[in-house]
Amino acid sequence: MKICIVSNSHHTTDVRLYYKIARSLAKKWDVYLVCGSGVRNETANPYQQVVDTESQWLALFHLYRKARKVKPDIVICVEPLTLLVGAALRRKFQTRVVADIHEFFADAFGERFPVPLNWLMKSLYLAGERRLQRLADATIGVSDEILDQVLPRNKRTQALAIPNYPVKNVWDYECETPAEISTICEMDFDLIYIGGLTEDRGVFKILKSIQLLRNEFPRLNMLILGKFFSAEVEEKFDAEVNARNLNAVIYQQNWLPAEKIGLLLKRSRVGLWVFNPQSRRMRKAIPLKVLEYFAAGLPVVTINTPLMRDLVEKNRIGACCEYHSAAIAKAAAEILRLPQRDYAEMSQRAADLIDTRFNWEAVEPQLLEFFQRLAPK
Repeated sequence: MKICIVSNSHHTTDVRLYYKIARSLAKKWDVYLVCGSGVRNETANPYQQVVDTESQWLALFHLYRKARKVKPDIVICVEPLTLLVGAALRRKFQTRVVADIHEFFADAFGERFPVPLNWLMKSLYLAGERRLQRLADATIGVSDEILDQVLPRNKRTQALAIPNYPVKNVWDYECETPAEISTICEMDFDLIYIGGLTEDRGVFKILKSIQLLRNEFPRLNMLILGKFFSAEVEEKFDAEVNARNLNAVIYQQNWLPAEKIGLLLKRSRVGLWVFNPQSRRMRKAIPLKVLEYFAAGLPVVTINTPLMRDLVEKNRIGACCEYHSAAIAKAAAEILRLPQRDYAEMSQRAADLIDTRFNWEAVEPQLLEFFQRLAPK
């Protein structure tokens, strides 16, 4: 059986698409990962193919042309619009179409707009996403909440929720250091934050908490790795860094290939996951970034919600706090103050949690069984 994964926005070495889904499915079938950018690999399964285009809309046509040559039995469509590619392949080859929902697309889209436009834009996006989902024969998603948002009740029998857990030993490899991060790869960081840089993800509360922490830890270093989605937020961020005199403390990197993040996690001490608890999207799902912190042995400081308490405090691998700067600073300080032996024990508990429970290998059999059922008879 041939399976084709198509994406108009991901890289062919994307951790989830290549290292998880593609490599798992390649244990039983031929898998072709076709994306708009990345490395090419025509010799080893899973195969990686790249279409040459700058436009995501034009990419749909080129993705179809490339996938058509594969003549797949199953196509996995990673973004909502790529379901149009899947539908075209089904007309041509009777290909089974699987939608992959790995984030709350509608919520993320709505967050780009101010109140009250955000709810309107989210609703419009969600209506379009649900309409496109009708093109799919089956669906995989990273959580039940994501599937419930998009799929009607009668479609849930054809869906699989498979958590986006890290691969075991995900950071235990040697890789070439990209030139753009060669300097910071020689530094050690007390705190690291990975994720989108938005107001709802507490970026300004983080800055104030760092200012507070400097009173006790004058040599504090923090790495912020992520993208701004608003020029206004980026300007405000730069202004606050200057106003709070944090230029020598905060190191901000706009982007890094996901497979290289381990280089920086290994040089950090505590991971931050800060978010507005009023955001349903961020309150209801375990973010992959938190699990990747744990995989690198980093305790986590995060916001006090039932899900985070159950994950972080119950397993004694970090601290939960309220969503304001003083609380974030206090929680981080408690971990930074730990004697080396106590910190090492907490770090080991974090790594062990991934190794024994929250890992991709634990859920991989569900994925293989699901696709076995979809295979042509």
